[in-house]
Amino acid sequence: MQTCFLTLPSPGDRTQARIVHKVRLLALRHLLTLPRAVRGVEGLARVLTELARRDPARLLSAVGAPDVLPLLLCSLSRACETELILERAVPSLLVRLGRLPEALLWDRPVQALTDGADTWCFEPPARGLCVDPGGVTVRLADGALVRLAELGPRRTTHPLSHGVHLATADTFPLAGLEAHPDKAGNALDLADRPIEAWIATLQAALHLIQRGLPAWSAQLPDVLSRLLPVGFEPRRHLSASYREAPGLAYLTLHPDPLVLAEAIVHEGQHSKLNAMSWLDPLLHNRATCWTASPVRPDLRPLSGVLLAVHAFVAVAALHQGLASGPDPIRAERLAPRRAAVLASNAAGLRILETQGEPTGSGRRLISELRALHDALVADAGPLPIAPLEGPGLG
Repeated sequence: MQTCFLTLPSPGDRTQARIVHKVRLLALRHLLTLPRAVRGVEGLARVLTELARRDPARLLSAVGAPDVLPLLLCSLSRACETELILERAVPSLLVRLGRLPEALLWDRPVQALTDGADTWCFEPPARGLCVDPGGVTVRLADGALVRLAELGPRRTTHPLSHGVHLATADTFPLAGLEAHPDKAGNALDLADRPIEAWIATLQAALHLIQRGLPAWSAQLPDVLSRLLPVGFEPRRHLSASYREAPGLAYLTLHPDPLVLAEAIVHEGQHSKLNAMSWLDPLLHNRATCWTASPVRPDLRPLSGVLLAVHAFVAVAALHQGLASGPDPIRAERLAPRRAAVLASNAAGLRILETQGEPTGSGRRLISELRALHDALVADAGPLPIAPLEGPGLG
C-alpha cells in the first residue's frame, strides 16, 4: 500500500516517534521552567535536571505518560492553571519514575496517584511524597509514613494489544469540553456493560486494524496509548480527542468491531496531527479560515477539515486493506461505507487545495494525502454512493 507522510508509514518509519520525542521535550522544558517561587518547584527542577543528564530516556518516558503529558500540555497552552500540574501531574510523574538517585520531598497535598496501571486515592488528601533510591513513601493525612507498595491500589487500566490500554479513570481536565453539536462532553461511562465486553470488542477491532493496516498498527505505541469508554451507541459511533492529549481517545462502544476499528484509526490520525501541531501548524490559516465541512453539520475552521480528511483517508486505506487481504470482508458489507468515505475525502481535499495556505510540512501532507486518495479511488472501482455516517464525527 502507498505510504503517506503522517498517515501510512513505511515499515520501520520513525517519523511519529521523533515527533512524540520532541513534544515530550517541550513538555519537560515547560515543567523545568515553572517559577521557582512556587513551593516545591525548585527542588523538583534540580532533581529532574540531574535525572535528565543521567537517564534521559527514563525521564522522557515518564513525562510522556497519559496522566502526565496531557496536563503539562494543558499548562503550556494555558488551558489550565499551573496549580493543576502541581496537584495531578507531578505526583503521577514521580510515581512513574519510582526511584530517584537522590531524595526528593514533594511537600504538597496529594489526592490521587497513578502509575499507569493502578490508581491510589487519598481522602482526606495525603500530605506529600518522598521519592528516593528506595522508592516512593507517602505521608498520609494523619502523618503516618507508608511505602506506596504497602497501600492497596485500584486497578484502573486494562491492557489491550499493540501497546494500547482501556482506562476506567481519567485525569485529563478538558474532557468535559465538547466541540461537536451531537455530544455533551466525555464523562467516563461503561454503559452498564462489563469491562470484558469492552475489551473483547476493542481487541477484535485492533485485530482488524492489524489485518488491514499492518504498518499503521505497528506504529500504535507512538500514536494511541489510552482508550477511554464514554457510553454505548448501537447505530453510530462517537469519538473525541484533544490537541493537549495526544495518545488519548474517548470512544463509545459499538457492537460491530469494524466500526470501532474505523474509530481507532480515525482518532489515531487525530493524535498524530495533535502531536505535530505543537511543532508545525501545517496551515497558516488553520484558525482564520472557516468553511463547510464534508463530515460535520456545522462550520469548521480549516484545521478541522484537515483533521477530518487526514483521518478518513486512513480509514479508506483500512477499507482497502480489509477488502483485499487474505481474509477479505464481504464486499456488500464494506462497499457502501467505502464509497461514502471516498466521496467525503474528495470533497475535503478540494477545500484544502483551494482554500488552504499550508506550511512546508502541510504542503507535503496534503500532496501525499491527494496521491493516496487517488490511488484508493482507482483501486476501489465503481462503488454505490451513500451518505457518510458513523465514527469520528468529532
